[in-house]
Amino acid sequence: MRDRRAGESLQNPRNNRTRTGNQQEFVHDPDSSQKFEEIIFDGNKLSYPVIGKEANILKFNSNELFNYHCSNYNTNGLLIVASGNLKHDELIKLTEKYITERKSAHRRGRDKFNHKKVEDAFIEKDVQQVHTIIGRTTYGYNDKRRVPVRFLSALLGEGSSSRLFLAIREKLGITYQINSFLNSYNDTSAFGIYFSTNQNQYARVIEIIFKEFKRLKEIPISERELKKVKEYLKGGMLLSLESTTNRMMRIANSILYYDKVFSVEEYLAKIDKVTIEDVQKAANDLLNESKLIKVILKSDTK
Repeated sequence: MRDRRAGESLQNPRNNRTRTGNQQEFVHDPDSSQKFEEIIFDGNKLSYPVIGKEANILKFNSNELFNYHCSNYNTNGLLIVASGNLKHDELIKLTEKYITERKSAHRRGRDKFNHKKVEDAFIEKDVQQVHTIIGRTTYGYNDKRRVPVRFLSALLGEGSSSRLFLAIREKLGITYQINSFLNSYNDTSAFGIYFSTNQNQYARVIEIIFKEFKRLKEIPISERELKKVKEYLKGGMLLSLESTTNRMMRIANSILYYDKVFSVEEYLAKIDKVTIEDVQKAANDLLNESKLIKVILKSDTK
């Protein structure tokens, strides 16, 4: 199972569309999202599609599936987390009743991810827009430098007050959608900017994105913008706690990645510690054009 943390992932690919005025708005194309992670995680199990490929699914039978389950799904590393209106003793009783201890001589895990140079990719598909992801791999949960990267992602493309949304969608209206994402795992993350636009505006959107990258690397952000993004990140975290499911996932992920439960106060303190210098340093490291790749999906590859 892929160890993606809930709440900080790429939007789920869907095929639905919504209309805003006279403009048709599109969400992520699943092919571009999948291809991006296949490329940047090439050679590691993280590159595999979650649902699998049709050819592989058709290969195995029920006995093979049963044997795989018996040998790989055991209680060695099982974590049971619950939240909401429940009693701890009752949860223990239910666990003991329905979950039988099943240990294994070995515990399988994926190999540590090793970064390597990858190339741009072009996907031909019958679509009306050009769908593009610009991104790369970066720090995972086990690296404290991930926190400024998380901040940078929010600053660039999360929400209607982010830099890229304001500069490209709000001011010029030349993208159907533009946003940043940071999909994190224990030892690595996938960072990217996704946008969709028409062929005629594509070059201009790319130019503005890289212009904004250059600006972040050369000019420190203001104290006002630093505070605004911090409040955005902290507010999003606090609002998520209104959901008992999110509370449960936060506890589980904290134990899985850090072997302890981080309190809400500890999380907020991490955000508050981010400085202007941290953001500029992260920008110079992350937004290096020589290390960024593009996955471009359009109706032809010319």
